[in-house]
Amino acid sequence: MFHVLIIDDDADLREVLRKSLSRLGCNVTVAETAEKGLDILKINSYNAVFAALCVRNMGGRSIARWVKQQASDTKFFLVTSWRGDLEHSLLKLDGIHDVVHKPINFSEIRDKVLEHLG
Repeated sequence: MFHVLIIDDDADLREVLRKSLSRLGCNVTVAETAEKGLDILKINSYNAVFAALCVRNMGGRSIARWVKQQASDTKFFLVTSWRGDLEHSLLKLDGIHDVVHKPINFSEIRDKVLEHLG
């Protein structure tokens, strides 16, 4: 079973992600702010973190850099509605393993979890 943390200030998105990941058999924890998410990460380890690109008080890329430094084995997924070109080499430098696009699609979540977590 994979332990997954969702960090997003959008309650609807958190719930859709939580349901999708739970359906895949993941043990899911949610945090509605970046600060709460980082506090949770300080005391628990996770296989993956899904965080919004824009989270109140801290961007998803900043969260990813923190995760990369503090929990380097944790896979990081950036959740965004941005459909433009994202420079994957720069994302990798921040510790972002992949991007999940809004609206959340169960098939995309399943494929990314299988690809990165096995």
